[in-house]
Amino acid sequence: MSLTGFERVSQQRRQSLKRAADEGHRIIGCVYPSFPIELFLAHNLLPTLLWANPSVPSASEASLQTFCCGFARNLFSQRAKNLLTPLSAIFFPGNRCDSLQNLCDVWRFRFPDDKVLRLNYPSTKESEATTKYLAEELQSMSRTVEESFGLPFSQKEFSRAVGLTAQFRASSQFISAARLLQPQILTYAEYAELICRFLTLPNSESLNQIENKASAIRQILEKNKQVINTEALSYTLLHQEIGEVTISPDTSNPRIAVIGGMVDPEGFATMFNNAASETSPKAEIVLDLLSFGLRTTFTKPPRLQGNPFEEIALSLLGHSTEPTQEGLPERLGLLKKSLTMFAIDGLIICEQSFCDPDGFEAPEVISAAAEERVPTVRLNLDAELSDRARLESKIQSFLETLTMR
Repeated sequence: MSLTGFERVSQQRRQSLKRAADEGHRIIGCVYPSFPIELFLAHNLLPTLLWANPSVPSASEASLQTFCCGFARNLFSQRAKNLLTPLSAIFFPGNRCDSLQNLCDVWRFRFPDDKVLRLNYPSTKESEATTKYLAEELQSMSRTVEESFGLPFSQKEFSRAVGLTAQFRASSQFISAARLLQPQILTYAEYAELICRFLTLPNSESLNQIENKASAIRQILEKNKQVINTEALSYTLLHQEIGEVTISPDTSNPRIAVIGGMVDPEGFATMFNNAASETSPKAEIVLDLLSFGLRTTFTKPPRLQGNPFEEIALSLLGHSTEPTQEGLPERLGLLKKSLTMFAIDGLIICEQSFCDPDGFEAPEVISAAAEERVPTVRLNLDAELSDRARLESKIQSFLETLTMR
């Protein structure tokens, strides 16, 4: 898939959202991957994860401060040029990073007619206090949504939403584990497409696509008697108990992990495939630690018992790999175990331009990988992947080095 292919993917996302809007859905645009899907669906609103548009340059808007990341600039440019799908509201995370905080404030000022929602996340790890705090924030936002749209929180719709996200996570987690064991069972590009499609439109159609793929993979694994191992691996990833399962690769192809924040998996797959096609043997991405990848899918869905806002809070706080939370030693420990237990040959670190949370942790990530004798390469990129020729050359050189090793 060339860059033209990536632009086509971006266009398809916009077209699918436009169809949903034309069908009468009230759409909430979300700029952060860990958004409360179940809460919005319980209010009969359709949440969608907003993506960078590769055909819209990230303009240096006078309203945005210099520290705003490329992703934030791209979204702002889309809105300033009226290229975003008409949204009923836009959702921002609070207390996640200065860039998105600034973008939210500027958005409210520049586009006063837009309905802007903000949810303040705690910066500390999951605990009774943080769960209670976030639950109260979610309940407050729920009241705001009801007042704004006249749509009360529906327990019936909440139950449906929990079922939808639970099935999505179960299927995506199973596929992720299967790819760790046998990456040739599904290409990374195909995997990324399934995940991105659901996050763009979380509905029964996108769920069916990923469930059908998980079912087909399960049938293959049943023939190889690998279902139990795959399910065990999925469990260890979900509960972050890396170390229980060790992988023995069945090919000599370099096994690659990719890490970084606010990077479009399909966009990265474009570059990687172009670079890998020039390298022999073919390297394979087996572990996706991007913000829109494993960090999004490997969280526990809310339970139907108890307070729904507390359950949503527990789900949002369930994964400790977010660089905006405390717990760097734990994250580095999890990374080191993953590199070793999953037989990773190389780590690609994606650094979104001016993305402070992930950028600040990059040196520590490199040191952790070095301790496990895993080579790394840093890719400085913008939201549009405009410098793809240089980036692809850098990836290709890195893969060639791994092949020689």
